[in-house]
Amino acid sequence: MRKRLPLLAVVGVVVAIGAIAPAQARKPKPARPHPAKCGPHNSGYNASGVLIHAALTPSAKGRYTGTLEVNVTKANHHGATGDQTFTLTNARVKFHHGVDPAAPAAGSRVKLHGKITQLPKKCPTAGFTPTVTVKKVDISKAKK
Repeated sequence: MRKRLPLLAVVGVVVAIGAIAPAQARKPKPARPHPAKCGPHNSGYNASGVLIHAALTPSAKGRYTGTLEVNVTKANHHGATGDQTFTLTNARVKFHHGVDPAAPAAGSRVKLHGKITQLPKKCPTAGFTPTVTVKKVDISKAKK
């Protein structure tokens, strides 16, 4: 019996070490990737102005493809003002009462809605130009 007691103690120590070792040998958790701080993101874009020229072709019911040249008077999110040319691709265009869908008159009021790419604050803007994607256009007749 005396020989068995030290043998049991040794076996007990080996089992205890075997139980602790896997707990200490666990793989470390993988590092979570951090988003790029200065990557461009999309923001809502709203602008309004006066129509200069429109070249639109219908692509589906209520949707048009083509270009709009607008003198933008108001824009949010640092959108440029002045004469701007917008390219429409299957955008929803609504012609309000008194506007000819085949040839909207110059001087008509225009509202543009879509997305603009932006950089976060305090990020270098060298080589970055924001792009505007127009999804919806409202064209109303000119005020008298």
